Amino acid sequence: MKIGVLSDTHLTKVTEEFKEVLRGHLSEVDMIIHCGDITSLSVYEYLSNWDLRAVRGNMDDLDLKAILPEKRAEEIGGFRIGIVHGRGGPHGIERVVLGEFREEAPDVIVFGHSHVPLLTKIEGVTLFNPGAYRGSFVERGTIGLIEIKGGLSFRHIRL
Repeated sequence: MKIGVLSDTHLTKVTEEFKEVLRGHLSEVDMIIHCGDITSLSVYEYLSNWDLRAVRGNMDDLDLKAILPEKRAEEIGGFRIGIVHGRGGPHGIERVVLGEFREEAPDVIVFGHSHVPLLTKIEGVTLFNPGAYRGSFVERGTIGLIEIKGGLSFRHIRL
């Protein structure tokens, strides 16, 4: 199973560039996880063409806040995966998102908010941040790919 992971798209509408990125990098995924800050209902609706698991972010509009949960925990491919946007500054965000899922005991937590790609393990939990689709002033955008094939593998893709 292949899972495309997006966060912080910060788009007000679906652009041709966005469609091209998804076709080019995520054409073979079985599912898309979006870690928040989709920012517009039209982008959410476009992503709903896939098996979409999404949460709301701090920049999402009122329409998205009404339909998306703040966090979710699901079993996907035999692994417990927590999905959350994150909050606060980038320093220490790993502990913040880890604290969101103490009761669920996930194998993996996928999150965004910091715009910084990350793959680390804390207290036996893998933390994966795909970075931001739009990137930042110093970084190009990134997305992520999780592959479940006997185990878990994670990859960041620079756009």
